[in-house]
Amino acid sequence: MESQITKNVFCTYTGDNEDVDTTVFFISGNPGLISYYHPFLSLLARHLADNGEIAGQEIPSFRIYGCSLGGFEVAEPSVAGSTSKPDTKDNTGDGNSLYDLEEQICFVQGKLNEVMRSVSSSTEKKQKVILIGHSVGTYMAMEILRRHREATAESSQSDVKVRGLPDFDITGGIMLFPTVMDIAASPSGQKLTTLLAIMPQLALIVSLFARILTFILPDSVLKAVIRTVMRNPPPHALDTTFTFLKSSGGVRQALHMAADEMRSITTDKWTDDVWGVASTKDPVAELFFYFGRNDHWIAEKTRDEIIALKGRKDGLGPKMFVCEDGLPHAFCLKHNEIMAQKVSGMIKEIALNKME
Repeated sequence: MESQITKNVFCTYTGDNEDVDTTVFFISGNPGLISYYHPFLSLLARHLADNGEIAGQEIPSFRIYGCSLGGFEVAEPSVAGSTSKPDTKDNTGDGNSLYDLEEQICFVQGKLNEVMRSVSSSTEKKQKVILIGHSVGTYMAMEILRRHREATAESSQSDVKVRGLPDFDITGGIMLFPTVMDIAASPSGQKLTTLLAIMPQLALIVSLFARILTFILPDSVLKAVIRTVMRNPPPHALDTTFTFLKSSGGVRQALHMAADEMRSITTDKWTDDVWGVASTKDPVAELFFYFGRNDHWIAEKTRDEIIALKGRKDGLGPKMFVCEDGLPHAFCLKHNEIMAQKVSGMIKEIALNKME
């Protein structure tokens, strides 16, 4: 797999491509445009490229990959200067079908398998994956971890080869500002749930308003409005938000998915072996949870309950932290450097602990 950084895909290496046996697979939040995370992923790659040694062991090289979620892909400029349409599902014949949360999980898992299939075909090394999720991406990461464990347990090595499934281990997961339980109980979740009760067609109404607004306003004025509302965001956030609002279905996709999140992200859905709180002979992914303080997408009570019930005890379970640096839920707008430093340390710790 070649390095590439586009509006829809981020893929880079921290060392020689042929030496890499660990893929850091990033899953974005909602709205799911990977370009919001370009600075974070680039800084993460830079910190990981300065590998060196820890405790006498050499830190390996990594492949860092992320892509936009389904329904959020935007047209890419072609070599000739025209634009190419993104791949979208087409269940209704219009090419603009909306993805709910379950369909997004399948979409992301499909991308993961696609990446690892292309990698596995070019190397003899057993590949490893470290998942990173942000916001609702953490819920998707936990679900993918569960499904991968179940599929691995049910499939023999010969079955994997016959079905053409990629053979890899998920060795770790890093959950940033996780929204894995009871999202509707959060401050923003309560507001959205109330709006949806008043206006069940909220996604359609807001998307139509956005289409009218972007049609009426010149691009320069629209960017000025975005700059004011977002309080002078950095260039990458301004450009990505502009692209998001101008896209044919991004706004509706974001709200459609958010509404489904309110219905789907409720109680704990994962067994102790997925959380890593139970002793098991099977390989257990090493998990890190990084919570925000006063995060508007997770209730303080929910956060504290997760830490109390699932936090590491006797060497088992995820390592859980509550941010003391004042980082906001949307860290990818203005706080990429400090987040990249923190995450690179977690990745290095997982890689060292999972070395054969």
